[in-house]
Amino acid sequence: MPDGGPRRHDRVWLGGRWGALLRTHLAPPLREAAAAWIAAGRPFVATRRDPVRPGAVALGLALAPGAPVRRVALAVDPAAVVRVAPPLALRDVLPSAPAAWREPLAALDRAARAAGLALRVHGSLAWQHLSGAAHVGPSSDVDLLARPRDAAALRALLALLEGAEGRGGPRLDGEVILPGERGVAWRELRSGSARVLVKDGADVALLPRATALGGFGGVP
Repeated sequence: MPDGGPRRHDRVWLGGRWGALLRTHLAPPLREAAAAWIAAGRPFVATRRDPVRPGAVALGLALAPGAPVRRVALAVDPAAVVRVAPPLALRDVLPSAPAAWREPLAALDRAARAAGLALRVHGSLAWQHLSGAAHVGPSSDVDLLARPRDAAALRALLALLEGAEGRGGPRLDGEVILPGERGVAWRELRSGSARVLVKDGADVALLPRATALGGFGGVP
């Protein structure tokens, strides 16, 4: 596992000893759902650290509508983690997207890569791709993640996402990851709000826009 543990939204695989390394209690239905998911070789997603369990790796799992258990939250000792990977790339989940979404999303991915931007996915479309079960419905949106390298890349990203919504396809949601691992919804940044909701690996806070942007000043 990387030094410092996985970042929020990373994919995290657990080894066979995960049950002995749990730092939370799981009721039998939740434990069974987690065990089945692990046995299938699928990853959890890293969530915000739990201040009550310092040093533990906090993870989440979302199962499809109709499953006996819909969500599982757990914390494990770092020794339970056998692999960590970034969130899924947008281009990798396209085969799992509804047919009507594929070309608009593929066009968005091509435009982003041409601009030097890597778009990744979390939320319902990512879970649908990981599980093969139906998570995406008619009212679903696509939750995107991006890590622009500088203010110019951030401006290009915001313009790209706003423009893509005018060309059909699903509604685009998601976060921009700013310096200091600060995640802010791209729509909030685009709106120009003086204060924005910031999520990081440990907390959620409403901060002044300039504080959230950090070294990315100059973004309108």
